[in-house]
Formats: sequence, structure tokens, C-alpha cells
Amino acid sequence: MPEKVRKLTDYELFELGKNAQYTVKSMLQTVFDAAMNFTSIEVVAGLKKDSPSADTIRGHLDWKVSLDGVENMMKTDVKRLATSVMRKFNRAIFDIAVDWTSEMYYGRKGNSSVNGTKPQAGSCYAYEFFTVSIVTEGFRFLLFAYPLYGRENLLYYVNRAKIFLHKLGIRIHNLYLDRGFRSVDNIAFLQDEKIRFIMPAPHDCKFERLVEPEQKLPAVFWGWQMQNAAKETVQVNLVVTAEFVEGDGGRLVRRLCGFFTNIPADEWRDKPEKIAEWYGMRWGIETAHRCEDEFRIKSTSVSGIVRYLYFVIGMLVYDLWVYLNLLFCEDIDGFKITVKKDFIRLLCSMQFARFLI
Repeated sequence: MPEKVRKLTDYELFELGKNAQYTVKSMLQTVFDAAMNFTSIEVVAGLKKDSPSADTIRGHLDWKVSLDGVENMMKTDVKRLATSVMRKFNRAIFDIAVDWTSEMYYGRKGNSSVNGTKPQAGSCYAYEFFTVSIVTEGFRFLLFAYPLYGRENLLYYVNRAKIFLHKLGIRIHNLYLDRGFRSVDNIAFLQDEKIRFIMPAPHDCKFERLVEPEQKLPAVFWGWQMQNAAKETVQVNLVVTAEFVEGDGGRLVRRLCGFFTNIPADEWRDKPEKIAEWYGMRWGIETAHRCEDEFRIKSTSVSGIVRYLYFVIGMLVYDLWVYLNLLFCEDIDGFKITVKKDFIRLLCSMQFARFLI
């Protein structure tokens, strides 16, 4: 894996002068090594004798890295890895999940790169990143990431993802979206593009008035109408299922689960529960984000572009780890992670030991 990581660093992310002491690749190598070891560039630079100093690396990243440069590096490396994944699966159509994930922010207020979010770990601000991932049984692979500058126009991010997936040659079987993506614009766009999707429905006043009294479940509400502030409307099917969970006093209470979908009804009409079962594939993306967290670079940088770069590098190392597991898998349908992250870190530790001798 360390050797494959070196190939990821072979990208001219920014320009250096002709007489520069170090190369862009040597700086990126230090940053990638930090991701593999879940540590900071200061720690890695201090261990490697010939490494640029942490101050040198941070200086170049803060002043010379652009948003487009990071995105293009991500696309270049993801394309290489995704092509190998498609060959291994022998197909180009996958279930896809879109989401966003957060890194909590502890700096001064007013940073345009952070968003307000629910309180967590002592902060209510965070860097947020929109992500797109392949989700199949036992397999989660990150394809695209982009900084989330507010949630007012999520259609912009969904469209960027669609365009990149098309360039990768990946076709969407089902698209799974979190309830945060619910809007007239998003649903209209997905229906116009003929992208099959499933999205949780909010339990708002309309849901409570029309759905909760329903006794016969599962139930389908055909042509459920949604409207935005501009009075624009869109119709989509609402599938509602129920499960019984333990409530106060140990009593069983009914909990409703509603999903918007445009998947053709002849695929699930006889068993509407399939919609909830298919959407269950998306839950694995939360696990993928937690695993990707363990490849993130520890940093206090307040630069949104640098934090995006660090997120992308952690994502690429995570993808490389997943792909490494895929290479050792003989039964694709029964894919499981067999090469643990701790083993990867052991290899990295052995790699660093050479620099200390």
C-alpha cells in the first residue's frame, strides 16, 4: 500500500520555482503519510530525515493550493481506482448514495468555509463535505467529495456528482439520498434525468394528517404533491411502512417510515417493503465515513481549501485500503474487509522505521 500511495502523490497540485529545494511530490508524500498514520504532518515531517519541514509544507498549501486543483487531483486519482473497481466487479452500474459529513470547527466565528450544525464535541460549527459513494453489500467506495458551502442549493452538488459519474462511466441503478436533500428542485431534477431514487419523507403536518391515521400498512400514496415557496409543485410516490419498537414502559408502539421514490411500481408493487430494504443499503455510508475518519489528517488549519485537500487525501487512502481488500477477495458477492486498518498502519510503521535508522 505505501507504494501505491506514492503513485497518488504524482500530481502537480501547485507550482514551485526552478530552484526549489523540494518537489510537490515530496510534500504530498508527507501529507499522504500523515493520512495513512492518522496523525499530523508535523509528526511525519519530524520522523523523515529528508522531508520538507511542516512549516514549509503548510506555507505552500496555504498560499498555492486552489479549490479546482484539489478537485482535479481527486478526480484524476479516483478515476484510476474506480476503473479498477469496475473491472473487478465486471460491471459499471451501481447503487449510489449521496450524503454530507462534518469535521467540527473550533476557530473564530466568521469563517466562510464552515457551516452551522447541530452541537457536537463542544462546537456548533463544522467544515462539511458533500460525498458520493458506491454502496453494495459489504462494499463502500467514495467517488466524489466537494466542500459544502451552505445547504440552500444542494441541486448544484447533485448535478456536479451526476456529471462526474458520467465521465467515470458509472451508471446509477438506485440513488439513495438523506432527507436533507428533500426539495422540489431536487426531485424534479432526478425525475427529469430519469434517475431512480429513494429518499426518506419528513413527518410533517401533512404526513401526520394524511398518513398516520392509515391502519393498513404498508401503504402507497400515489402522486404525493410537494410545493416550494415559489408555489412550484412536483409529484412523487410515497411508500409508507411500519415497524413496532419498544416505547415507554416496555410497551410496543408503531413507528412509521415513509419514502419518496420514482422507481417503477412493477418492481415493488407486490411487496412495498422492498423500498425500505433497498434504502437500507445507504446506512452503510455512515460506517464508511467513520472508517474514512481514521485516515484523516490531524490539523488545526482554518483554511477551507486546505481542509478540503486533507479530506480528499484521507478519502483516497480509504479508497485504496478498500481496493486492496477487493484484490484479495475471490467472491465479489460475499465481499468482506479482510485486511484491517491496523495491519496497514503496521506496514506504515515499518516504513517509517527506515527513516529513523
